[in-house]
Amino acid sequence: MKVRVPPPEDLYVLPALGPLHVLELAAAVVQNALRAQHIEIEGAFAPGEAAEITTARVLYVECCMLQDTLHELRSRLLARLERERSVWPF
Repeated sequence: MKVRVPPPEDLYVLPALGPLHVLELAAAVVQNALRAQHIEIEGAFAPGEAAEITTARVLYVECCMLQDTLHELRSRLLARLERERSVWPF
């Protein structure tokens, strides 16, 4: 996994970028741990599978959605920051 850490000037202007990045990274770590522990979640739901496997599959999907949402929010915040910097008089 490649990690891009926000530069200090971005964190100064938008302090929320730091915690958002940590949360996105945590979701990725959980996804990898779930895949390593429960290989079955890669496949389709099987009738009669253990509740633990079903729960791991649901959590994996929710982590994917969380990562997508956080990525979208970070992109919007950085775009807004870029727009604001382009109108600064100096």
